Amino acid sequence: MNDEPNISPDDDHDPELEEAGSRLRAETRPLQAASIEVGALRRRARRRGVVAAAALVLAVVAVAGAVVTGGSNSDTRHLAGGGGGPEVDRIISSLDAKPVDPTKVHLVSTVKTFPGCDALIGDLRRVGAEHVGSRGFGAEQGMFSTVGKAVASESSDQAMTTGAASLPATGDAAGGETLGTNVQVSGVDELDRVKTEGKWIYDFDGRGNLRITDATSLQVAATIRIIPKASDDDFGPSDSLDSLLEADGKIALFGSRTVTSKPVPGDPSAARSSTSYLTVTFVDATDPAKPHITDRVQVEGALVSARLVDGQVRLVTTSNMDDLGFVLPTTPTSVAKALDRNRRSVASSTAADWIPDWQRTDGSPQPLVPCDRVHVPDTFAGVAMTSMVSFPIATGRFAPEATSIVAPGDTLYAGLDDVAISSHVWVDPIDRQRLKFDDWQTAVHEFSFATDGPPAYEGSGIVDGSTVGQFAFGEVGDALGVVTAKGTPWNSDSDNSVDLVLLTRAGSQQLDTASKLTDLAGGKGTVSAVRFIPGRVLVTTGVDGNLVRVVDVSDPKKPRAAGAVALPGPTGYFHPLGDHRALLVGARTDQVPFGDDTVPRQWVRAQVLDVTDADLPTISDAWEGPWMSDEVAWDHHAFTYWPSRKLAMWGVRWAGFGGDPEPNHAVVLGVDGGVTETALPEALQPPEVPAPCPQIRIDDPEVRQMIGNDAIVLACNDASKRTVEWPRYSCAKIDAEMLRRYAPDQVGKGSVFVCNPAPLPAVQRVLVVDGRPILFTDQTLEALDPQTFASQQVTYHPTGSFGGVPYID
Repeated sequence: MNDEPNISPDDDHDPELEEAGSRLRAETRPLQAASIEVGALRRRARRRGVVAAAALVLAVVAVAGAVVTGGSNSDTRHLAGGGGGPEVDRIISSLDAKPVDPTKVHLVSTVKTFPGCDALIGDLRRVGAEHVGSRGFGAEQGMFSTVGKAVASESSDQAMTTGAASLPATGDAAGGETLGTNVQVSGVDELDRVKTEGKWIYDFDGRGNLRITDATSLQVAATIRIIPKASDDDFGPSDSLDSLLEADGKIALFGSRTVTSKPVPGDPSAARSSTSYLTVTFVDATDPAKPHITDRVQVEGALVSARLVDGQVRLVTTSNMDDLGFVLPTTPTSVAKALDRNRRSVASSTAADWIPDWQRTDGSPQPLVPCDRVHVPDTFAGVAMTSMVSFPIATGRFAPEATSIVAPGDTLYAGLDDVAISSHVWVDPIDRQRLKFDDWQTAVHEFSFATDGPPAYEGSGIVDGSTVGQFAFGEVGDALGVVTAKGTPWNSDSDNSVDLVLLTRAGSQQLDTASKLTDLAGGKGTVSAVRFIPGRVLVTTGVDGNLVRVVDVSDPKKPRAAGAVALPGPTGYFHPLGDHRALLVGARTDQVPFGDDTVPRQWVRAQVLDVTDADLPTISDAWEGPWMSDEVAWDHHAFTYWPSRKLAMWGVRWAGFGGDPEPNHAVVLGVDGGVTETALPEALQPPEVPAPCPQIRIDDPEVRQMIGNDAIVLACNDASKRTVEWPRYSCAKIDAEMLRRYAPDQVGKGSVFVCNPAPLPAVQRVLVVDGRPILFTDQTLEALDPQTFASQQVTYHPTGSFGGVPYID
């Protein structure tokens, strides 16, 4: 991190701005340091209860007064905004003038633990103060936004988890086969926004509710609200639902909560800081008609990912020290002041600042991990606490057992017994393009999970370059295989080298390099897909990712680069088919005439790769569809493999030019030997129904042009109505100002909505539930005939991810 300003103070001279600033300062009460301290700590105080909050605020005010008057001899306090005292002064005086330069940080694989919180925090204060900059531990933290009442009461955040062998099939009393959504390792379930078991479908309705649907009738059996209704408070929390895990009717739902701070007394600005938490909600749906919430918690930090193995949830979170309450420089001349303030904040930190909390609604916060289970790498890669958390899903209660490491959590790989995370040296985003990084490396940390007890730290290793997603990890014998590309993770360079490293546990909590293959791509290293299959590793390389390199790992002690095969376009996903075969899902593009010009035509392409002979890989068969695109390359859950019938299924979207759009489809391919097109079932629109409110005739040309010729305007007599659901349409409410301008006769009569034709449904998942394939789209559930894949039934089933449907009503 480099805190030298790139411009001189004189470059910012603006007489008009300075005059306006002088007027503002003259009209504003002085902003006391105590107010800043109180504002920085208010969020933490709220979590700890009213009594603790009062005590904390009084302590901060008293201490901040000493700071303002120049007193710095007291060593009895901690200040989030920066403090004093002999120990703090000793740490500050030992530091260089500038923070640690990330280009000079060299990772090592050794870590240490401490017997208690005092020893742990003493080490973290010192090392953290060395790394903190004028913007804290990064420009992406402590972000500010202007919050107004018009946007605070509703949220449209719809963060979706994207992330593949399918889970084993289950059945119900009827004996029908039900498949889980696609995962990387068989038996290790992954987060997704829809789950199936028996004859039931569990998903979100886009309005903060969990929905349980009977796949036999396609009727919703129950809906239960998970996200509390939004309040009219400008500073009320904003929640979202992202993903879920389910087993035997017990469900764990994962989301996020953003809490926006209230104004600091005396601060004339409209800036508001916000902090995000991971939320976990437990639902008992063993009686699908009567689901009920059994527990709800929030965890300080963000979700990296989670897995479910034999009823045990393996949760990985990262927290970024929000409690330290950093300040930010506002001008080049304030950089040094902000740096000193932030260093003092870290040097005077406590265990509560570093150890993430978790708490139930209206409960007291509890530390997620004990201090003696926090592992600190000897090289400080970045200030974040990544925690491995284990708890059973069946109890319906959050009972965490955790182990942490002070390192960012970038990528998660989870096997049946072990979890590996990768982390790299943290670099401020504004420095990523300005600074040059040679010999970039990534740390890999491995943890093991047992039925009872917390996760165990097994060791760390160092690999050159950057990891390229969760599929870059795999197990080769007793080793952990990692595919890396040379360079930093934020720079995609087609001239990169691609390497394979096999790491093994070497005792003393280290992962040693057992073997390594370098430059698998011949210096042309665009990696778009990786897959570990028995005895082989498949890696896409080449300038456009259109060359598949095969690595023979049949002898884990002597991996070797074998053959390669060129493809007509990039591959985005490999799916194992057994017998040294894999299905490659990718694309290609050609040019076709369009009027007086040409346009690119996109094809979705599926190919069977046979690597029985690792030195002579062959494409045994291929299928392709024109004017199509898909999402499999960046969301492997979009792909479904039906093992008992050897069928590959996923959704495709029309990618044509001009005219009315063609319907979207699902692809159903037989992959028993070659590739055979079994069906292309169409994603049908939901059934038409009458408008939910009376229509208003619009004749004004200006209004018609503004809303569109296909738009329909509805007038509902309920003034408090904020949303309208109408199959085949996307409706948005007209605000009061627009209503007064264009439809004054409707003012005070109710709510007016403009409804435009919704996009054609797009297949997000192809489910197999109780022996029947079902297209799960953004708007519908469509049941298909198991043999012909002809449509049998369509029902309106919106997920809130299309058109203008808000996330929370």
